[in-house]
Amino acid sequence: MIALVALAVVFVLVVWQVQSGGALVHLDGIVNAGLKVIRSRTTLAAGSWISQIGTGAAGAIVCLVASGALWSGGRTRWIAPIWIAFVFAQITTWSLKFITARQRPDFLDGITAGSPSFPSAHATVSMAVYGICALAIADGVVQGRAVVFAVAAVLIVSISFSRLLLSLHYLSDVLAGAIVGLFWVLLATKVAAAWN
Repeated sequence: MIALVALAVVFVLVVWQVQSGGALVHLDGIVNAGLKVIRSRTTLAAGSWISQIGTGAAGAIVCLVASGALWSGGRTRWIAPIWIAFVFAQITTWSLKFITARQRPDFLDGITAGSPSFPSAHATVSMAVYGICALAIADGVVQGRAVVFAVAAVLIVSISFSRLLLSLHYLSDVLAGAIVGLFWVLLATKVAAAWN
């Protein structure tokens, strides 16, 4: 419960910084400008590809596959938590996007998006889906848990970074999305523990 409250407090601080134009907004500009040096046709193509595995559609597919695998493996107590994390993280993020209505960074040539910037839905989906799936997999694996968590972390960080690289989000958007996703992962994990 303390972790959930702490995440909520951090999220409120991020929102306050974004709304007030605080130091975090200044850092957003520095990070976005700093990424110009590594933006090339190759890195942007790679970023676009990686970004696709953080979409809501990709998250839904991962949840469906995970649910089937968990069902066939007799580990059904994780199915509802996976969907709780995914669905409620999506609802939270998309609601917040239109409440805050933050403008996205300047678009790069050929790269656009139609929704507001804050928080990043890709960062939310990647944290919620790959985070809860990693916990579900690790729960049934005695050895190799570190590998499971490492793979999930690489996916989450790669997807989140791709949104910065593509200049579709600011750093604060990605941080906020990750916080929202992690909040729902922790809450969903409590549900899984209650059904144990």
